[in-house]
Amino acid sequence: MKNTVYTGVACDDRRIAAELQAMGAFDQAQADEKSALVKAFEAAGEFITWMRWKGEVGVYGCRVGADYARRLEAMPA
Repeated sequence: MKNTVYTGVACDDRRIAAELQAMGAFDQAQADEKSALVKAFEAAGEFITWMRWKGEVGVYGCRVGADYARRLEAMPA
């Protein structure tokens, strides 16, 4: 149960929280969080993309295929 202040009176707050719990106000499913392994893979992928882009800009002075890449990035997933 959440310890939220509703009125500032402790017994009233407990009663209100108990009634809300009985009505199912706090019965929401726990949000799925990404695992550490998934976060590590995503970070590695972003780092590789960043390194590739930095390399293209460093070698060619511009991002190679930038127009094509912008079109792909603009497409809905």
